[in-house]
Amino acid sequence: MAKVTRINGFGQYTTGTIRTVAQLKAFLITVKNDGNTAVDLQSLDDGADEMVEAVIREVQPLMYYLPSDNSGTIHVIVDGHAVTASSLQDRVRRIVASVGGYVEADNDSTVAEAATLTLA
Repeated sequence: MAKVTRINGFGQYTTGTIRTVAQLKAFLITVKNDGNTAVDLQSLDDGADEMVEAVIREVQPLMYYLPSDNSGTIHVIVDGHAVTASSLQDRVRRIVASVGGYVEADNDSTVAEAATLTLA
């Protein structure tokens, strides 16, 4: 009898790797100004058309988290179909430039695909 090669199962449960069963991706966005300094989002999250709202509208995450600090970071989980860190970074930089008044070419905002997740 021929052996069946598994494509799902035990190999999908190894430790140290992010896995998704629904085409999701997690990213860490760091909003920076044109001086490569993180933007304190705490003062830009409480009114209409401010930085946080503009970035979230553009990214359209399924879930997101904004730390209460001055790190400029936004943790997002998005539909991963046709989204890369590079394509998302380009979109975030355009939004940050238009809302923050920074020159788009000099905007240093970054987007990194998550390699781990930490929940509390």
